Amino acid sequence: MGRRDDEAPLRARVPADVERADRIAFGLTGRQLVILTVTGLVLYAAWTALATVVPPLVFIACALPIVGTAFFVAVGRRDGLGLDVWLLAAFNHRRAPRRLVPSEDPITPAPAWISTTRGPGDRFPLPAPLRLPAKGITPEGLVDLGLDGTTGLVAASTVAFGLRTPGEQNGLVAGFARWLHSLDGPAQILVRAQRVDLTHVADRILAQAPGLPDPALEQAARSHAEFLDDLASRRECSTGTSPSRRAAAQPRPHGPSGSRDRAGAVRLRSRRQGPRPGRHRRHPRWRAQPRRAVPAAGTARPRHPWRCGAVNLLSRQRKNAVPEAGTVVPGSPDAVEVAGRSIRVGDGYTAALAVTGYPAEVGPGWLEPLLAYPGRVDVSLHIEPVPPVVASQRLRKQRGRFEASRRQDAAKGRLDDPELDAAAADAAELASRVARGEARLFRLGLYLTVHADTEAELADRLTEVRALASSLLLDVAPATWRQLQGWITNLPLAFDALGMKRVFDTDALAAAFPFTSPDLPTTAGDTGMGVLYGLNLHSPGVVVWDRWAQPNYNSVILARSGEGKSYLAKLDLLRNLYLGVEARVIDPEDEYVRLAEAVGGTVIRPGTLGVRINPLDLSAGDGDALVRRALFMQTFVAVLTGGGNGTGTIGPEEAAALDVAVLAAYRAKGITTDPRTWRRPAPLLVDVAEALTDAGDAGRTLAARLHPYVAGSFKGLVDGPTTTSPDGHLVVYAIKDLPDELKPVGTLLILDAIWKTVSTAIRTGASTRRLVLVDEAWLMLRQGLGAQFLFRLSKSARKYGAGLSVITQDAADVLATEVGRAVVSNAATQVLLRQAPQAIDAVTAAFGLTDGERAFLLSSSRGDALLASGSSRVAFHSLASDVEHDLVVTGPESATARR
Repeated sequence: MGRRDDEAPLRARVPADVERADRIAFGLTGRQLVILTVTGLVLYAAWTALATVVPPLVFIACALPIVGTAFFVAVGRRDGLGLDVWLLAAFNHRRAPRRLVPSEDPITPAPAWISTTRGPGDRFPLPAPLRLPAKGITPEGLVDLGLDGTTGLVAASTVAFGLRTPGEQNGLVAGFARWLHSLDGPAQILVRAQRVDLTHVADRILAQAPGLPDPALEQAARSHAEFLDDLASRRECSTGTSPSRRAAAQPRPHGPSGSRDRAGAVRLRSRRQGPRPGRHRRHPRWRAQPRRAVPAAGTARPRHPWRCGAVNLLSRQRKNAVPEAGTVVPGSPDAVEVAGRSIRVGDGYTAALAVTGYPAEVGPGWLEPLLAYPGRVDVSLHIEPVPPVVASQRLRKQRGRFEASRRQDAAKGRLDDPELDAAAADAAELASRVARGEARLFRLGLYLTVHADTEAELADRLTEVRALASSLLLDVAPATWRQLQGWITNLPLAFDALGMKRVFDTDALAAAFPFTSPDLPTTAGDTGMGVLYGLNLHSPGVVVWDRWAQPNYNSVILARSGEGKSYLAKLDLLRNLYLGVEARVIDPEDEYVRLAEAVGGTVIRPGTLGVRINPLDLSAGDGDALVRRALFMQTFVAVLTGGGNGTGTIGPEEAAALDVAVLAAYRAKGITTDPRTWRRPAPLLVDVAEALTDAGDAGRTLAARLHPYVAGSFKGLVDGPTTTSPDGHLVVYAIKDLPDELKPVGTLLILDAIWKTVSTAIRTGASTRRLVLVDEAWLMLRQGLGAQFLFRLSKSARKYGAGLSVITQDAADVLATEVGRAVVSNAATQVLLRQAPQAIDAVTAAFGLTDGERAFLLSSSRGDALLASGSSRVAFHSLASDVEHDLVVTGPESATARR
């Protein structure tokens, strides 16, 4: 492959079929000549035997159809095969049993008295054993292929190729080429795509809906389930839809705008797959529990949200022996019913296709359109490296045959054969490159397996896949009469039962780079609480993400002002409420008030007239509540009297006096260390101030400092009992009206209330998940107490079954502080929207963005976002139904008509 410049996509030439059969005589290959010669000898023998009894004209009339049939069989082709091979496969298929089941022991034949019940075309009345190359799993986690060797199974992640610049794509292809050069035996790369089962998400929401705490929230949840059903039917992104719940809603892209070592060479995460060391397993009903994808082997994958872009790589050690028929394979079905052009595997139907023709030139990631097909299609690459010595010998022989054929055609005055000329030229070029060590040769078998639930759907899927392949200049042929072999070929066994391979060099094969996927990989340990984020920008799929299945439940959303971060955060919040999650929101700009009021949430507005929060309220279910309140009052009074910076200290004499006064105030209300007394009304701050006047000079001094807040101009926030209990499925603390002078103490009280809710949940045995959402977090990060709270919660929220969502716009300021970096680094779910050019360098360094991802964040439209989790990346556009859009939109847009 020639490089024009570092950022130009590389192009690679695909060699012609240099293994094409040589034309020996009359433009016919040796196989064709054998068929015609044998036919001629048979006819000659028949004429010799019948010459005395059959007139010549009659014999010729009878022989002509035979000769024509033999010629047609010799020169004809069907489905990428010679017609003789195709007919032999049809004969073998006719004789083979139709229904096969995994079995270690031979199946007992049917009694003779029921043998007449067999149907037409069924050779055996009972199922026959399913013979597979695999015999079991070794204690080391390898698939045992009997005398044929063993197969190692590895799962690898994928990369979003569309988010990479041409230079980065070239680097990935070069890394894959190095991995190919390291192969010393056959390998299989299996990419299995699954569509998102949106009906599964909708069913879970509908199951939760009757138990939701507010009728309005229940109605919104049911509307969202209908929206998911409608989206599934329109975008074909689910494995099935429920006609009884077909939605009438119109999905619109609502958004703020309206608009192992070797694998590491390509920076892919890989891990070995297989059982832990133990006894060799051979039970015919055993099924491996598949995880994610990998390079070097593969496993069947369960139904799972959308396309996970999983890749499996298989490598096999051959023993040059005939493989013994096996009985077990990971993920083997209950039964297989074989037909001529498809097979039924369990409850579904599959059909195998083989790629028989390739374009003359390909670019990086030329397989990606097939990998991104919005349906369940398995793409399997069987790679057989050819040793350089063997490759040189074969190419030398082929060049000699090609040259002899060309000279023979020239001597007889025939026109040049373009295919022969192309094969000869490519063979000469490959021989030169192999001799110089610039490339290696590989024999590639590229096969597709299309899955569907019904035969009619399978026919439609096959038509779509073949049309897609044709658009890529790929010729595909069905594995007619050999569907069972095609199905076995696409199992993760590194076993090619079809054998329809083509010679590739390193450049052309590496350019395929099958590790491209615009979708997120499957999450291990899925909790079933995935929510819809939006539409994938680089595939026909959707993005469904389960934050509760990640290593921690925290998330961070970063964007510059006006790019839709609050819109996306509210959608995420609302859809988590559908699943029974309780949420606490710190809202500095009244962004969430309308949503809370619409779904029966609680809105607390500290700073407005009549809204009070009593700092002495006790927590139910906390065995140390009284002691904890006494300790909290030390911090509270220090902040209250420490000035506008939110910090302050009190002397030791004042601290002692305060401790005595707090306990005395509780005793005056009949509250002791006995938890049964904690249900009584809590004392007020004025009670503590009165108790301080009896605690000596230090107490009286402290009481004087508290006077403005209990009887002076600052009273109104903490001078009475709590007016609104912070309970319920959604509590929004709207602090927009909180005066700057009361911001530190008001923030402290809010954080204390949230922490009490989160920390006491685990002590009371509550299983409800909780979400703490902090909008415009840069405001809190500038305050000492707010920054400490975010730091503490980001570190420990998971221990209490809670998740922290941080939404902020000043990415550079957040990432410039130690606390900000800690909050970001402890968020397993990271969402980035359009960034300002001034902040992109800090964001790139903090999130490890590639040049392509960086360019995307600088040029994305409003509502476009990049979801990052570890090394996985996906670009999407936020999506809301009309009902959700009306609930979450705020600002000037809320007054306009729905888009």
